[in-house]
Amino acid sequence: MSTGGRLQVHELHACTDPECLNKVHSLLAEMWTTSTDVSEVDRVMFETAVIEVAGNIVQHGAEAGSVNCNLILEVYPERLDAHFRDDGVTAHVDIGAAQMPEAFAETGRGLAMAKAAVDVLSYERRNGDNYWKLSRTRTRG
Repeated sequence: MSTGGRLQVHELHACTDPECLNKVHSLLAEMWTTSTDVSEVDRVMFETAVIEVAGNIVQHGAEAGSVNCNLILEVYPERLDAHFRDDGVTAHVDIGAAQMPEAFAETGRGLAMAKAAVDVLSYERRNGDNYWKLSRTRTRG
């Protein structure tokens, strides 16, 4: 993987409440206005993955109350990265086993969709915090 210089960085520091997802959408919209050379396919796939992980943090991470969440979005010449850190409960996930549920299932698609949309999706619990990393290699048109 190339280590070309970062072109853009966008950050969000918020509590996980329903408004948090609107803030994530706004941050992504801001990123796209300053990164106009990112292809539509890369935008849609990356945004899908970021929103799905954010939704899981909001829905499952705050079981014990309010959760602080930090999101850093980075645009590189060759990839798009997202880094989440939250102080919510441990996420009991197996990313390697994530797959789409049956057609009529009402839940369980988020992690599988995120995994399919990016090249790297990882989760780690460290020092009482959850760390998520997402990375998508940019397509060239």
